[in-house]
Amino acid sequence: MCFSMPSPSTAPSGVVESMFHRLVSRRASVREVEPVGDAFRLVTLVGEDLEDRRWTPGDMIQLGFAGLAGRAYTPLSFDPRTGTTTFLGYVHGHGIASDWLALATAGEPLFFVGPRSALDLNAITRPMVFFGDETSFGTAAALRATPECMQGVAFLFEVESVEASRIVLERIGVTDGVTLTPREPEERHLEHIENGLTSALRSAPQTRCVLTGKASSIQRLYKAVRREGVSAKQVTNVAYWSPGRKGFSGVQR
Repeated sequence: MCFSMPSPSTAPSGVVESMFHRLVSRRASVREVEPVGDAFRLVTLVGEDLEDRRWTPGDMIQLGFAGLAGRAYTPLSFDPRTGTTTFLGYVHGHGIASDWLALATAGEPLFFVGPRSALDLNAITRPMVFFGDETSFGTAAALRATPECMQGVAFLFEVESVEASRIVLERIGVTDGVTLTPREPEERHLEHIENGLTSALRSAPQTRCVLTGKASSIQRLYKAVRREGVSAKQVTNVAYWSPGRKGFSGVQR
């Protein structure tokens, strides 16, 4: 759900910024930024415009950086009484979101849209297999805010660093039932994840699948579970990113 905006390379920055400000009237500021290892930032926002907002676990908020196109994050928590929300950001590469996260400081103002519907975690029954990557950690943690919390959930993640991922997952409370698989060339690691996913489905055919993260990984695993005879209604797909593409409803890079 990123806004369709003129490219920063073709539109003057002031024009882009004014367009964004007209579209986005809600404001917040950074209350705290907690580095979690080198690659992640736990960011808490505060503001009156966050008060009295309805939030369902799995909803996203979209932030605007320096008046440019927004990026979306899934809050781990959202408290409309105090006007605060916390999300996990993944610092990777040199995209607009990663550059902002690397330098974000307390007191910094920003604009946001949302919360907006992206993935209704309350509506997904258990048992559940949750697949994703580093961009999915915050969504996984949001399961704590559902009525069933994290009961009956197995987490399968493809990651760059098992050690770094384990540290951040422990920090945000995603510790039980977690399998971390390091990426391999030509995505050979997905075979291991696919085997784990199909094995879980064979032992419990009623299992719901939530597939998030990289679009091509989701496509492969979706085909695998459908070959197992799983109904399309049992599978929820939310692609957060794909190399070289922008505009995904949950883009976090």
